Amino acid sequence: MALRKLGLYIISIFALVILVACGNKVSGEDKVITLAVFDDPVFKEIADVAVEKVAEQGYKLDLKYVSDIVTPNKLVDSGEVYANFFQHYAYMNEYNKANNSNLVGAIEVFIDPAGLYSKKITSINQLPNGAKVSIPNDPANNGRALFMLQKEGVLKLREGVSVTEAKVNDIVENPKNLKFIEVEQQMLGRTLEDVDLGFMFTAIAVSSGLNPDEAIVIENEKDDIQPFTIVITTRSEDTDSEKTKVLQKAFQNDEVYKVLKENYPLVLTSWK
Repeated sequence: MALRKLGLYIISIFALVILVACGNKVSGEDKVITLAVFDDPVFKEIADVAVEKVAEQGYKLDLKYVSDIVTPNKLVDSGEVYANFFQHYAYMNEYNKANNSNLVGAIEVFIDPAGLYSKKITSINQLPNGAKVSIPNDPANNGRALFMLQKEGVLKLREGVSVTEAKVNDIVENPKNLKFIEVEQQMLGRTLEDVDLGFMFTAIAVSSGLNPDEAIVIENEKDDIQPFTIVITTRSEDTDSEKTKVLQKAFQNDEVYKVLKENYPLVLTSWK
C-alpha cells in the first residue's frame, strides 16, 4: 500500500513538472509576435524601430520579409503570422472581397502620397498624343493613377466610379489617346525609362533615386487618399488583443514619425 502511494506521488510530481514545462513553453511562445513585412526600405526602417519598441513591452517581434503583395495576406489568413505590414485599406478590401476573407486594418501607420513622374517631360501639358503611361496593375491602385490624370484634365472617367474601383475600361474620354502600361507595383520604378509618364508611390520613387519634389503631379491631403492609408493588418478576432495593443505602441510613436519625416518628408500620418 505504501509503495502504491509512493508510486502515485512520483507520478503526480512527474506530471506537474511536465505541466509547468509546457506552461512555460506556451507562455514564451505567447510573447512572440510574428509579422510579415514588405521587403522595401520604408517598411524595413519602420519595422526596425518597432522591434525595439515591442521588446520594451516584454515581447519579441519576429519579422518575416516578403517581396510580393499576395503572400502577406495569405499568411495572416492562415494564421502562419499574426499580422502583416505592407498594404493600405483599399488593397486589403480588394483581397477580402476576392477571397471571402475578413482581415482588418487594425493600426494605421502612414499614407504614402503617389505621384506622376517623367524623365521626358516637365509638365503634364507636354504629354504627347499616344503617350505611354505606366500604372499599377492591381485594382486598388489602378484607379488611383487614373483619378490623378482626371484631376489634371487629361482624361475623363465614367460618372460615379470610385477611386478604389476605377480601371482603364472606365475611361470615357481620352483625347490624347494615352496608352496605359499596367505593371506590378514593385516594377513601377523600373519602367520610367520606357514610358512618357509613370505613376509611383513616394517611397518607391525615393528608393529609385527620384526626388518627390520633382514629381509632375503629386497627391496631397486634399485628395481622396484616406483609403490608401498603410495599415498593420490582422485577423478580425485579433483586432483588440494584447498583441495588437503592443504593435500599436510600436508603430505609432515619435521614433517612427522621425524616420518617416527625415527620409520620406511627404508621407502623412493620421495619428501624429
